[in-house]
Amino acid sequence: MFRTHLWWYKNAVIRRFLCTNIGFANANQAAKFYAPLLDLKEPATMRHLVKNEFLVELDKDDVKKKIKYLKYLNATGPEILRHAHIMMLHLITLENRATILRESGFVETLTVSALAKYLTIVRQSVKSLKLNRLIPKDLDMIEQLKKQFDISVCPNLVENDDQVKLQELRKAFLTEFLKLRLDLSDDETNRLFTTYWRMKHRSFGHTQRVLDILQNDYNFSRDKIIGNFYLLCADPENLARFPEVVPAIAETSIKDVISKQPKIAMVQCEKVHDLLNELRKQKISEKGILIDPIILTLSPDTIRARLKELQKHKEFEVFFNHPRIIKLIAYQTKASIRLDFLRQLKVRCASLNVLSGHSKNFERYVRDGYDRTMGQDTWHYLNRIFKQEGKKALSQIKLHPNWYHVPVVQLSNTYEYLTEKGFVLDSIFENVQILLYPRFRIESKLQTLLECKKRKVQHDEMGLELASATPSQILALCLYLIEVDFHFTGDGVWPEENQHSDAGAVTNIKIPNTLQTVYKYGRKPPELAGI
Repeated sequence: MFRTHLWWYKNAVIRRFLCTNIGFANANQAAKFYAPLLDLKEPATMRHLVKNEFLVELDKDDVKKKIKYLKYLNATGPEILRHAHIMMLHLITLENRATILRESGFVETLTVSALAKYLTIVRQSVKSLKLNRLIPKDLDMIEQLKKQFDISVCPNLVENDDQVKLQELRKAFLTEFLKLRLDLSDDETNRLFTTYWRMKHRSFGHTQRVLDILQNDYNFSRDKIIGNFYLLCADPENLARFPEVVPAIAETSIKDVISKQPKIAMVQCEKVHDLLNELRKQKISEKGILIDPIILTLSPDTIRARLKELQKHKEFEVFFNHPRIIKLIAYQTKASIRLDFLRQLKVRCASLNVLSGHSKNFERYVRDGYDRTMGQDTWHYLNRIFKQEGKKALSQIKLHPNWYHVPVVQLSNTYEYLTEKGFVLDSIFENVQILLYPRFRIESKLQTLLECKKRKVQHDEMGLELASATPSQILALCLYLIEVDFHFTGDGVWPEENQHSDAGAVTNIKIPNTLQTVYKYGRKPPELAGI
């Protein structure tokens, strides 16, 4: 019955959380920050910021690291600002490009200007680089590149001709090295450079170090590396620091976690550390990360934003202690769209797996028209409340013919209401089926029962004295009175009056022994019928 609505879901526009930190509130603040780092006065710095407004938007920590590295290359403040667009590059990219130029014979000419014009430089021929005095005239480029490898690499070149472009020459050496190191076929090599075209801009040193770390420290096999070619673009220093910064997750070595989800190797280890701290603050179990480690590829800012967004929806909030909450966070945008869609269809019982799982499973769920839970979410919620008694609580819940049509959020709302009214866990556990019923049905019945108990008067409908009734008995009578209105069909769990029972069975409602023998089913005994 939901088929006509599937177009809405398929064409929904996904809003991604863009958690970029704006470094500075305005140009004046930025000038005060940049000036001492660049050894310039604020007015001079301000003039450059006016010309290059993007500098105001950069992250402060990244700016510090980049300027520190450029100064390491003997760059001056004015030189950096003359080529301000270089500040838009990632620090790893800057380091990689500098290493490539150094490997290619650039020594005194390894300047900010060379880094800024890197793409133009590597596309020039060796002869042109010599004419422009970027590399020594007597430099033998073939021998220069051979020296950069720890194994003998000698590609099949037609001739040692300075007319060859530097980029083509480097690609030939890198191709030959990878063939020797990983025993790559021609097809695998072509796939690598076609899919990950930036590989031709990887330094020889970084590539060798990444392979050494993956194979020796992380025990990655040849096939695993080939199946995840993007790992060759990883930062070797970051890979080496990972076990120190993040030793383990849920007592599982970070190396084993990365082996299961190699994409994590591309994330800065400090960001993973911050992300884990954020999850710990929210008291979210790390064990869920082992099930869905993809969450480690998100930024801490994204996690904070998604957790804040999840808390706005009661349907999501009840899953915060669920073992699979990590999956919900990882696919929060998709889950939110699905939840809105199901609300339009008035579907109430979608499980966490339905909301965050595979699209085909979700579409199957919608097409089949099942508004029911499979019990996993219900079990986890009851287990969180009743601890070791959670299994018994679920067994009692399942005696109700419509239990699988009640969403966890309804159980949560009712539980919170009962605790607010002062009912303890034991009393709720003894009448656990009451959690299936919507709060508004319970309120009207319970208020009357509590009032009768307080005033020590008989209940009009049942003619019972409730002064000595225990909290557990009060809840049992409340549950009983609700189902009296529905002829004990179990339809009282529906939030709408016009719903019908799915099971056609009589609800298994338990009335306390001390109250049910005389006034069974809400009717007075024959001897008191005329009273």
